[in-house]
Amino acid sequence: MKFIKQVRSAMKPMPLEERLKYLTPEQRAKYDENMRRVEEGRAQSQAAWDANKEREAELRVLGGPAGRYLYGAGMDDFGTPDEIEQLMAEKGVIGAHRELGAQRKGDFKNAVKQSFNVSPGPQIADPSIPGSERAARDAARAPYVSPTAVEVRIDRIATRGETQLAEVLARPVAPERTFGVYRVPDRISGPLTPHSEKRRVVEWDIVYSPGASPGVPLVATSFVAEEQWVARRPGEPSVLDEDLALAFCIEAGIGPERCAGLARFSEFRMLGGSSDGETGGDMVTIVRGIVALHPAQGSGAFERLRAAAPIALGPAEGVHIEVLNWRAVAAAVHPKINHAPPAPSPFPYLPATPQELLRSYLEVVGVQPADCYSAQATVDRPRSLVQGGFLTTNLGPKQPCADGEHRMRTRGCEHVVIVYRDRAEYAEGRARWAAYQAEVLQADFSKGLGLRRTIAVPDTGFLSKVDRAAGFVERLHPDHWGNWGQEELPPHRYCWPPV
Repeated sequence: MKFIKQVRSAMKPMPLEERLKYLTPEQRAKYDENMRRVEEGRAQSQAAWDANKEREAELRVLGGPAGRYLYGAGMDDFGTPDEIEQLMAEKGVIGAHRELGAQRKGDFKNAVKQSFNVSPGPQIADPSIPGSERAARDAARAPYVSPTAVEVRIDRIATRGETQLAEVLARPVAPERTFGVYRVPDRISGPLTPHSEKRRVVEWDIVYSPGASPGVPLVATSFVAEEQWVARRPGEPSVLDEDLALAFCIEAGIGPERCAGLARFSEFRMLGGSSDGETGGDMVTIVRGIVALHPAQGSGAFERLRAAAPIALGPAEGVHIEVLNWRAVAAAVHPKINHAPPAPSPFPYLPATPQELLRSYLEVVGVQPADCYSAQATVDRPRSLVQGGFLTTNLGPKQPCADGEHRMRTRGCEHVVIVYRDRAEYAEGRARWAAYQAEVLQADFSKGLGLRRTIAVPDTGFLSKVDRAAGFVERLHPDHWGNWGQEELPPHRYCWPPV
């Protein structure tokens, strides 16, 4: 027995410090160099992990279950390099690989569902589900709502594309009780007339707080996106639509209590093709400009801005512009843009519509309608409204419209934009909003917006001229006559070309 104990004792590994004593000076120097490289590799690995973690935080709008579904497993799911090294020491390379692979379970299935635009959860034909989910979200938001929040209502009206602005202006509203007026970013009956909305139904929303103030007639001051209103140099930030409309309101002395809305004037149609609809590309979102809706006034501010254009435009003092990323939410809760929001919602803790997100922000921050220049769900850049995914279609069921009729509908909202006069209590409200996003919605809607993109250097070189000439000659061929005169949108609205 004593002999066996001696053998076992001899078989125990010698502590590292003891083994190092037996190394020759040359062997010890080689060992120290190898360890230096190991530590250098660990530092590089940790630095790369930190950089990727920071990049991931910038890209991921959604966290929680919706973020896992939309983006897959995050870096926190796998641990830091030190934690992975510890896992390999405890379970070996194969065991660690199996455990890390188990953490990615379901990612491939989610990717397949997204490819087919399939809702992550089963759908049940029960009309009470959306209402019960909404009630649960309202209850979860209640602790964060501002004590001074007012009731927020949204009325939707139906117009025709050709006369939409005139029909909106014919409806009196009370600016001091109105948060915003905007064109609903949906395309109705798109497959019928993909090249034009003139004869189609176009909906507008009026966001307001009820009260006894009488409505007044409005006028629209319009700014066209293709016109050069603002001076920008290459490398400078471009213009947000609301920046320009705000500059007009300030020049004209129109405060938020006299402004019914700053509405991006958008269209949803094919840019090219013939009138018979036989040629052309995808239907896209287009911002033609922005309109300021306000009571009539004779300040001459528009004429002064027009005469001074292009103007130097900086941020408006005392005004806060909040932009929220709805497109990321829609990718999780509303995968089929030609259908109604699924019920039950795959992620019922998230808002089901951009209008719900808009109302939530107003309530939590406590924005008052008399302080609000604009509140809208809208679009930003040109993008295709063709439903992505494998073996999917752009046709969907008919859905109710504001005039009571049922028609096909394609939803295109990207952003929710709120513009309001800032106050100290609103700064406190935004702190509540940040807490509500993090603790309930598990999201940060300020990410992934790409606002005020840097002005690019215009390509005026010899090769660019040759390319444009070649394109002109190519369009002379009869095969291209259907696209003759196809419009090109400016790369930056209101400030192109650069000065």
